[in-house]
Amino acid sequence: MQDLVCQWKAKPLHGRYKSRIEDNAIDTKASQGWLQSGNLFLETEGFIASIQDQVVPTKLYRKRITHENVEDTRCRICGEKDEHIDHIVAGCSPLAPKQYLERHNDVAKILYQALAKKHLGETGTQPYYKYTPPPVIETETSRLYWNRKIITDRPIPNNIPDIVLTLKEERTTFIIDIAEPLPTNIQTTHAEKINKYLPLSDEIKRMWEMGNVSVIPVIIGATGEIPRKLHKSLEKLQLHPKIYLQLQKAALLGTCRTVRRVLGDENRIR
Repeated sequence: MQDLVCQWKAKPLHGRYKSRIEDNAIDTKASQGWLQSGNLFLETEGFIASIQDQVVPTKLYRKRITHENVEDTRCRICGEKDEHIDHIVAGCSPLAPKQYLERHNDVAKILYQALAKKHLGETGTQPYYKYTPPPVIETETSRLYWNRKIITDRPIPNNIPDIVLTLKEERTTFIIDIAEPLPTNIQTTHAEKINKYLPLSDEIKRMWEMGNVSVIPVIIGATGEIPRKLHKSLEKLQLHPKIYLQLQKAALLGTCRTVRRVLGDENRIR
């Protein structure tokens, strides 16, 4: 078995995924949790595996791997960069306002409902694809904001985080921002989120008279990779440790949806 794993990892194309999930920053077992949960159709599981192994017939794949006569390898959407699977999954700018945002919001809706249930006593949970998050949920002890602009005394460029949770009695606020980057960008994205919202956290602490304000990045790889830091983020938010499986599933389905929409009938495994 170990020999087969080594052969897989040694492959220049298919072995990339194996190397990615064995990075020290990635929880390898959790990253494969979607395979063990058994709540995806077999066809979907196969399509996810083909995306992770980068054997989806993009223009660049068809030219370099299957050696088809593809003269122009530029992306059919943006027309600028080469069309490879990583570009479609999380690197094509025209897809950001619709496809990537839809995937992002699906993950965020799961988190928002879980926070509302845990900290504000909300009952019941809707499927994320049917759920419309209210901009504000508030009780005597807690307050939850969804994609809400935070008014500050001085201009702050980044003042619309995805979610803001305030625990009034503890005088604690969590600024939560979510992302589904390529696995190679996970650590960079985590650091960027923290730096992005530090000025806002300082303003909130002063204006709202908080004892503690924390920036909590919630980062999941666009192809399902689970960084070790995600577990710490969920723990700080006092959420169930296995909720990452729901977030992972939403991210993966969003990625599948994007690839299918871009490639259409060409998304067969070759």
